[in-house]
Amino acid sequence: YIYNFFLQFNITSAIWVLYLAFRGMSLVEIGILESIYHITGLCLELPSGALADIRGRKFCVVLGRAVNIISCALMIISNSFFGFGISFILSSAAMNLNSGAAEALIFDSLKELGEEKSYKKIWGQLAFVMSIAQGTAVLLGGVLSDVSFLYAYILGIIVQTIALLVSFNFNEPTVTCLQGYDNLKVENAFANQVITSINVLKVRKCVLYIILFSALVGSLQTTVFFYSQQYFSNLGYTKTLIAVICGIGSLLEALSSKYAYRLEERLKFKGILLTVSSMNIFALVGLSLFEEYSVFFYILTCITGGVAYAIFSNYVNMGIPSEYRATILSFDSLCFSVFMICVFPLFGFAAEYIGFTITFAITAISYIPAMYFLIKKIGKYNNIVSPDLG
Repeated sequence: YIYNFFLQFNITSAIWVLYLAFRGMSLVEIGILESIYHITGLCLELPSGALADIRGRKFCVVLGRAVNIISCALMIISNSFFGFGISFILSSAAMNLNSGAAEALIFDSLKELGEEKSYKKIWGQLAFVMSIAQGTAVLLGGVLSDVSFLYAYILGIIVQTIALLVSFNFNEPTVTCLQGYDNLKVENAFANQVITSINVLKVRKCVLYIILFSALVGSLQTTVFFYSQQYFSNLGYTKTLIAVICGIGSLLEALSSKYAYRLEERLKFKGILLTVSSMNIFALVGLSLFEEYSVFFYILTCITGGVAYAIFSNYVNMGIPSEYRATILSFDSLCFSVFMICVFPLFGFAAEYIGFTITFAITAISYIPAMYFLIKKIGKYNNIVSPDLG
């Protein structure tokens, strides 16, 4: 809980778009930088997951925090697109090292204790803690950025250093130690891990389509979250007010994560899929047509994001074997990166030249057929090894 609090206490998460604009980057350049981040993720996700399965979850988590500190420092000292690009590459590498490893560390620790059935509730509580941390950090970051962007990034380095120190106290679950790799060459071990994980997903197609749906929804919500900074700024909101809005959104996202399991008990998994899809499309249409209610529609995406984050993680983890967990969870992050590589720069380009109003509308229309297709596929391959999909 302590580690994830500091991990998500990301002071710069709600101001980095404004910071880059302040440093002279256009919306198109910002979109390209975000694409660089996700292209890096695309290249490193599966190798980092395989590394966690072979070398250990704790090793990857600790290394990820160290790399992230370097990335934060580069954001301060860089003065060019190239420098910011290097920072984004390192930031992505740090996230890759943490993404599959940290989640696998939690689930397999519970599994070792025979408590894996409590994962959904515990992950919701963790998501609650992380969202509270994010909301507090966003608010503090916005206030600091009104004084100086530099203060926000310096505090960010301090917080990530604390997270690094906390990560040294983790214990490695014994179930994460793969057997049979000692006599293999490193490259063969990685290749075998990735290939076998892909074969697992070929058999468990429902898990695959849940991963794709989760990545699709995540790309939508992340794009709204980051570009809303500039969107609200265009509406005349101050950086502090934008931070307050993002902070409220994170608080409500935290509450929705914490109690997502209760909502899932009522709606079942199919109901969650339909609710998350329809509410996100509704929010995009609202952001397009009703600027005076834009804060409400933004917060709606935060709430659905909290529900989706808690529920989808549970169903994916319940459907995959421990020895390939980190690799498959990294594939989850890889799919998210693919969607972001496509969506984020296109959204930025469109917003730059035709405005946010039309861009939000086009995005809503584009996501409808993709969501419908994946929901149909999840229903067809409803054979996941987990609780009833409903």
